[in-house]
Amino acid sequence: MSDGGLKQFTVDGTSVVVARAGNEVFACQALCAHEAIPLEEGVHDGATLTCLEHMWQFDLRTGAPMGDATCGVTTYRLKEERGEVYIDLG
Repeated sequence: MSDGGLKQFTVDGTSVVVARAGNEVFACQALCAHEAIPLEEGVHDGATLTCLEHMWQFDLRTGAPMGDATCGVTTYRLKEERGEVYIDLG
């Protein structure tokens, strides 16, 4: 996945979206907390993930709501080794 990219995956039955920002990779729930719009269709700047349906924004590191968003998204810990990304749904 290229820098600035978003990609949705299913991990053990859970849909997640992965975002790449330079050497960092982030993972959160795949659907926007507002109206279940796929966040893969949104954009991010390395710090903020924006759902383009109603412009709700979320902190990529914590999932906390930003701007007009009234609730956040679930984030997941992950690690990257030798080009492979491992997500902890814990």
